[in-house]
Amino acid sequence: MKLTSKLIWGPLAVLGLIGLLAWIQGAFAEKVPPGRTPLALEKASGAIVKVEARTLPRRLDWPATVSADTVARIAPKIPGRILKITVDIGAQVQKGQLLARLDDSQIRAQLRAAKAALAAAKAQAQRAAADARRIRNLFKQQAATQRDLDAAVAAERSSRAQVEQARQQIQAIKAQLNETRLYAPFTGSIIERLADPGDMGLPGQPILTLQNPRQLEVKTHVPEHCARFLSLGSPVKVNVPGQDLQLEAAVTEMAAAADTFTHTIEVKAALPPDQPVLPGAFAWFGQTCGEEQLLLLPASAVRRVGQLEEVQYVTEGHLQTRLVRTGRHINGQVEILAGLKAGDQVQLPKGN
Repeated sequence: MKLTSKLIWGPLAVLGLIGLLAWIQGAFAEKVPPGRTPLALEKASGAIVKVEARTLPRRLDWPATVSADTVARIAPKIPGRILKITVDIGAQVQKGQLLARLDDSQIRAQLRAAKAALAAAKAQAQRAAADARRIRNLFKQQAATQRDLDAAVAAERSSRAQVEQARQQIQAIKAQLNETRLYAPFTGSIIERLADPGDMGLPGQPILTLQNPRQLEVKTHVPEHCARFLSLGSPVKVNVPGQDLQLEAAVTEMAAAADTFTHTIEVKAALPPDQPVLPGAFAWFGQTCGEEQLLLLPASAVRRVGQLEEVQYVTEGHLQTRLVRTGRHINGQVEILAGLKAGDQVQLPKGN
């Protein structure tokens, strides 16, 4: 009896499982015929604009650095030990202000010796002048020969020359003495201090660096194919992102030759005076480099959904959602990089 029940219920269970799987796979549901079922499209009912192809100047930006137009490296002209530096980094100095002083003890000793030599030369010149006067009187009385007179006159002239030479020596030493004092050549700020008191100051070796922060410039390197669109006086746009500044500048310098490795040309442009920009700041140097073809669409026609950008594309009077990729925003319009072509129609959102 038990064997008979197993023989009956076993096949029934298998058939039930097969039926359940068939139902899950939709075997008992109504079949959808093959092919495409058209979707009901919404009709266009708002303002419609066309994608416009326009030729505009191509604007490119190059990385640049803001620097002071006037920079002076304060260095001695004569060797000497540094006795004092009166300023430090960041100090604001006025034109003619004392910045550093060198040891002048040896030069002052030379000056004292030169003054003594001048006094001796003057005394010698006085004696020579007196002798010359005496010989002239004797010569008039025929008590001295022409040879004696010539010798006296020559001695007088030689002594005068020695006096003048001694004076020139004093002037030269005083000039050296002045070089032991280093003064600011213009009003500005100290941006570097390269020595300390006790160091040896050498000719041409800077002790301090002074800049004029009121006169600033930007320096960049422009590819040669774009540098040909620039000339002295050309207006350029300067963007200082760190301080959110948009400035107008004018080209003041251009290198006469391109760099042999980078094939770029160094360009400098002067900023308007008294700008709140720190020298050394990063900037973008914007210029016009030829022309370019752009596809433009009113920016309000593009809707952003998450990371996607889409428009309501109009085809045969109906709307389709189409994904696009945009670029720059130009005067209320946006550049279309992909998804549309010139002449395509797009419906503006309601309320625009």
